[in-house]
Amino acid sequence: MKSVKIKVALIANIIAIVCLLILGVVTFIFVKNALFQEIVNSEQNRLISTKNLMINFKDDTSDSLKKLSETILRHPYSDLNSAEKLMDNIGYQLRSFRDSGNFLAVYLAQPNGELIVSDPDSDSKGLDYGIYGKADNYDARTREFYIEAMKNNSLYITPSYIDVTTGLPCFTYAMPIYKDGNFIGVLAIDVLVKDLEDSLKQMPGASFIYDKNRFSFVSTNKNYIGSDPNVAIVADGFSKVKDGEPFFYTSKEGNERLAMCDNIDGYTVCNMAYIDTISQSSEKIAYIQAIIVIFTSIASIVLLYF
Repeated sequence: MKSVKIKVALIANIIAIVCLLILGVVTFIFVKNALFQEIVNSEQNRLISTKNLMINFKDDTSDSLKKLSETILRHPYSDLNSAEKLMDNIGYQLRSFRDSGNFLAVYLAQPNGELIVSDPDSDSKGLDYGIYGKADNYDARTREFYIEAMKNNSLYITPSYIDVTTGLPCFTYAMPIYKDGNFIGVLAIDVLVKDLEDSLKQMPGASFIYDKNRFSFVSTNKNYIGSDPNVAIVADGFSKVKDGEPFFYTSKEGNERLAMCDNIDGYTVCNMAYIDTISQSSEKIAYIQAIIVIFTSIASIVLLYF
């Protein structure tokens, strides 16, 4: 009689265990997919926020430059038609504008290639502004910001580059200005990306932004800055998918990551997520289910036997 009871108990529990295992596997897959989708949705929302930071940074800087040009052009042409008059009438405005906007440098590149500039160098000399040009073996007319601004006859933003004074990434925003149809010069500002990076670091997760040269000028992760190989790895992965579409990649450190990128005005914004959390959460649930199956099976055998 006891052997019959044991056989019935074993058969019943084997069926129960198989059913619970099937349920566990299905639940594991479902939970893992649900967690993945939740992370994807979260990253998509964060990508939008990161894009907005870059857009606001670009728009605010562009608007500032345009407002400075409007201020300068309120002067009559007679106040702007020579280097001496430009220095007398707008030199102090460059310093005031730089201080109010916390810009690295503000300058006007004259038609002769010389700059009227307010920058850290003029600060070190105790001046509101200075002249930088022929005496320093410098000609603004040979520089990218001047050439491109004149070619497009509109606002031009340079790719990011490392400022020699601070050693930090920055941009130059430049635009030609005219008064009564006469060319005055190319007005420009140099702006550090530190404020953008500080705003980015206040957001959760890891993000970085790179330019057309695959140079990451702002990042919340030290392994994704400058020309680090990780930047190229993500860029290669992004080149195979659409904007905002998630993709997996393996970092130079050998870790598998989830990334999502989007293009904006010549720049690429990317977010990264550590998919280890998905596996860890799913595995934790699987372990709990396995323990439940084991203890339930033992309890069922005992109960059915007695």
